Amino acid sequence: MLETGIRIIKHMDLMKDDFKNPICILGMPGIADVGKFAIDSLIGQLNAQNFMDFIFDDYPAGAIVDDSLLSAPKAELLFWKDPNNLRDIILITADAQSLTPKGIYKISNFLTEVINQYGISLIIALGAYPVSSRKLNSKIPKIYVSSTNRQVLEDFRSKNNCEKIQKGVIIGANGLIPTLAKARFNIDGLVLLAETDNVAMINEDITDLRASITLLEMLKKSFTLPIKKKYSLENIDTITKNLQNKREQLEKDLDSFQFIDAEDKKKSLYI
Repeated sequence: MLETGIRIIKHMDLMKDDFKNPICILGMPGIADVGKFAIDSLIGQLNAQNFMDFIFDDYPAGAIVDDSLLSAPKAELLFWKDPNNLRDIILITADAQSLTPKGIYKISNFLTEVINQYGISLIIALGAYPVSSRKLNSKIPKIYVSSTNRQVLEDFRSKNNCEKIQKGVIIGANGLIPTLAKARFNIDGLVLLAETDNVAMINEDITDLRASITLLEMLKKSFTLPIKKKYSLENIDTITKNLQNKREQLEKDLDSFQFIDAEDKKKSLYI
């Protein structure tokens, strides 16, 4: 399968028969990175293995530096084999969303074609549901759900404490991939959105770990996943404080470079 502007990098040759009753869980960068942090945490908890990368020419034009190593922005496919042989999981995430609506549609359509090859029966997309801070429950964020199949929606709600999304638009690949999978291949989809402060829509520095962890705990309950208590609502304050301390230290380090004027310093954050 070839698509102009998308380069496929295979790390393993896996076929449909290599998976047992697979479902797909995806989380892309977005508001407060709720879905992205949730999927990255899930990948770490499950020790999921990467088997395919996709480099797309509509991703941001820049290189990612991690531990002094350079890499191109990419989407990733990973998998987890259920030791109980009940349900394997394919996971999808990316370093960025595409820069244009056409690009988001193109990569979403492409990823839908890829996961269809592995016999996926259900797609679960994770993201954020922005609400006014006055309506936020400070203890446990509410989770809102929508689906491409009404029966799947009602079955999920009967077993989980979540609310329907009555109307609205789910922007980006988190909404498009389940929708296209249903339209093209009749694969059912669920979208789970954890509420977060709508300030995150205009402040890209905000990361809502509480919302991400709430999604993880619902996934653990719904799909019997071996997620440990490393990230839980009980220790969220400690995690958040540690991240805040690191962010403040980084800001102090940046401020220490007095020889860089304010405009150049701002640019340096986007090398």
